[in-house]
Amino acid sequence: MRPREKVFQRMISQPATRPAADRAQRMLASGPPRSPPFDRLPLPRYTKGQVVRHLTIRNMHELRIDRRPLHIQAQQHLLRLVGEGIYEPGEQLPSESSLASQLGISRPTLREALFNLEQEGVIVRRHGVGTFVAPAYGERMTSGLERLDSILAIAERHSMSTQVLRLSVEELPADENLAARLSLSPSDPVTCVRRTIAVDSRSAAYLIDYAPVEVLPPQAVDASFDGSVLDLLAKRDSFHICEAVAEITALNAGDTLAEHLEIDPGEALLLLSETLLTEDFAPVEYSCNYFLPDFFDFHVLRR
Repeated sequence: MRPREKVFQRMISQPATRPAADRAQRMLASGPPRSPPFDRLPLPRYTKGQVVRHLTIRNMHELRIDRRPLHIQAQQHLLRLVGEGIYEPGEQLPSESSLASQLGISRPTLREALFNLEQEGVIVRRHGVGTFVAPAYGERMTSGLERLDSILAIAERHSMSTQVLRLSVEELPADENLAARLSLSPSDPVTCVRRTIAVDSRSAAYLIDYAPVEVLPPQAVDASFDGSVLDLLAKRDSFHICEAVAEITALNAGDTLAEHLEIDPGEALLLLSETLLTEDFAPVEYSCNYFLPDFFDFHVLRR
């Protein structure tokens, strides 16, 4: 006789109230207890910390075989958590010690990852308060002017699609202003590239780039051109772009800009003018980039 049956037989044989004896008899006759069907089991409820830990463990194998620096891996992992909605715009992130523990990295490594995310406009850090996901992240494209990024790279970080509209490429003589910026003589030939950039099917920027024809021949802007002259020049082996001198101003759209951006004349725009320099401080390209403020937030991180 199994132990369970012995217990029930003892319950029945001992003096007890009739209802108790009947209940024991029914339990013995019913056989061993059965578990509820699987689909009726209550599902566990996980805290946000458990979800974050699960996603971290899920990626541990990738992190171990990834040869990139740890701060870059941590940066991409945190960006993935924000992109998947684990941390939402405006929400405060855990403390540095907690995040470092979750990711299995040191606090200095984490700070470097957070610094990069702050430059990209993904997070904001408030002294004495904590670190937060940028309130406008995912709705507007944010970027630090410290980063030498194209509009395509900024849009890609925010998971936005871009499209080149009304592309125009021509060779023309440099005027005095352009010649001075590019260290040319007046009338030297330059390649001029004009186009409108649409973000998620809406016109967001109008870009004009000028470069000496020796640096950027007109035929180099072919069917494979994705809209970024910066990215195109960065692939050149003859020189290396290391920095840019930039100026940012506010202005009102004239008729031509309004037509290209499909807005009303007089609407406010941001103009980012910059000259790209090589490691020898030689200018190789000058651009005028007109942005709609509804799409972009530019900031400067001061230390």
